[in-house]
Amino acid sequence: MTKKPGCPRLGVVNLDGIGYPNTIDLPDPFGASPPSPDEPTGYLFHPHFWPFPIAQAIAPGTGGQILHDGKPEAIKAIADAVNRLAPHCDLIVGNCGYMYRARSAVRSETPTLLSALELLPYALEASTRPAGILTFDKELTEKMLADHPDLSRLRIVGVSDLPNWSALWHRDWYVKNPRVSTDELRRELIELCLREREVGAFTDIGSLVLECTAMPQFRADIVAAIRVPTWDIAAVAKSLLGA
Repeated sequence: MTKKPGCPRLGVVNLDGIGYPNTIDLPDPFGASPPSPDEPTGYLFHPHFWPFPIAQAIAPGTGGQILHDGKPEAIKAIADAVNRLAPHCDLIVGNCGYMYRARSAVRSETPTLLSALELLPYALEASTRPAGILTFDKELTEKMLADHPDLSRLRIVGVSDLPNWSALWHRDWYVKNPRVSTDELRRELIELCLREREVGAFTDIGSLVLECTAMPQFRADIVAAIRVPTWDIAAVAKSLLGA
């Protein structure tokens, strides 16, 4: 199958998580079976999250610490997944902000945005004030950005220690029952944003980047709480493909 003119198509690179879709080897990579009615729709690998068709490819062996440490085999798996999607898609996105580690390994003619952290230059240019990063794990993100030239301007806040968000550490979080509550994820996240805006790391920021791909579903609530221009991978992808 090749790209069809006039029909924007998106590729999603997934981590090697239990229950994560892998449609690239189907006869029609965009024609996967409908998801279960009880699957939450607010994640990048759910087809109803997007207003256009998506194909998905798992990067084998990228679950857990191997990607966080930037191991060569994880970087190669992500680059290979991009290459598998590229002939079919108009744009490719990564379904984990920590795919930032693989950004330099991608060699594709198809535009690819692996992580919202690649949008940091725009957030930093938007204001002379610091830029906030709302991320899954603060320590991992600080380690990954340790050599960033504007590190002193970054204000990083993580959610991995919040009770419901901590469930996302586990490779099988998406298939566990009962499912992680979307309402509770929203509540914890917005309470954190409000605290950080009033008395924490976000008191002086002029822009914000959402690293974790579970966060764009709460974009409107986050913007209302933080009240600064906000970049996330889903909003950019939808804009680039005309949604």
